[in-house]
Amino acid sequence: MRWLFLFVLSLNLVYVGWQVSQISSESYADVPALKNVQTIVLLSELKQQTGLAGVKQAGANKEERVAADEDVEEPTTENVSASKADSEPIGSADVSVTAPEAAVEKPEVLPEVVQQAEQKVVKPPVVEVEVAAEQLSSTKASPAKSASCYTLGPFRDLDKLRGLTREIKSYVVATDFRGREEREQTLYWVYVQPEKNRARAIETGKRLKAKKIKDFYVIRDGEKINGLSLGHFRNKDGAYGLAKKVKKLGFEVIVEPVFKTYTIYWLDYELASGVTIPESIFEKHARSSKKNKISRLSRDCAGG
Repeated sequence: MRWLFLFVLSLNLVYVGWQVSQISSESYADVPALKNVQTIVLLSELKQQTGLAGVKQAGANKEERVAADEDVEEPTTENVSASKADSEPIGSADVSVTAPEAAVEKPEVLPEVVQQAEQKVVKPPVVEVEVAAEQLSSTKASPAKSASCYTLGPFRDLDKLRGLTREIKSYVVATDFRGREEREQTLYWVYVQPEKNRARAIETGKRLKAKKIKDFYVIRDGEKINGLSLGHFRNKDGAYGLAKKVKKLGFEVIVEPVFKTYTIYWLDYELASGVTIPESIFEKHARSSKKNKISRLSRDCAGG
């Protein structure tokens, strides 16, 4: 029974395999071929095709070289004649060009001409040197002009300076005044600290009199109003001595320097050519100005 079953099974398997092969062959029967697709080539077939193509290419190259050699060996008569015709004008042109060159001759240079040319070339620098020397001499002479201009001063009295100007008028070309303000400490002011009002200032004055300080007065205007002035002193020691004495009596005392503003003058002048101012004139005005020492300084005339 088992063998019968195996036999029937094997027949079924054979039948199924046959049916499957029939279906696969029928399914590809009506399929159209693909376009623009290269065919499958084996590697062995590809090597054979490549070898045949190389042999054909080598034969073609050999035939082309043989044809080229034949063309070179058989030139036409027209080319030969044309080459001859072209060669003839070239020879004539060469002759025409070289002929003028051969005809040119270098001129002879005479020694005298060369010497004259060298003298002409060398002469301009000599002129420049002379001009430069003249300019240098003029620049050296300019300091002499600046030495004729002076500044004289300082003067505190303008009237005296005008008198000096009149005296030197015949010796100078031009004169000019210059003024500048100066500040000088002249005095020391000693005073008692200002009070809030005049009544309290009077009371402070009574206290000073009781301490035997009688030389004072009540300030009535200005920044120190209602203060008590104890006096102005030229001597610094005298001013600070009084301040120290009054402070010991119980008062607030201040010492303040007093400045004075004044103007000093300078005289700028330019001497006339070939003259000098007598020294006696300068000595006279120097003696009249005891406080300030008069000096005479050289200046540049162009500086004004």
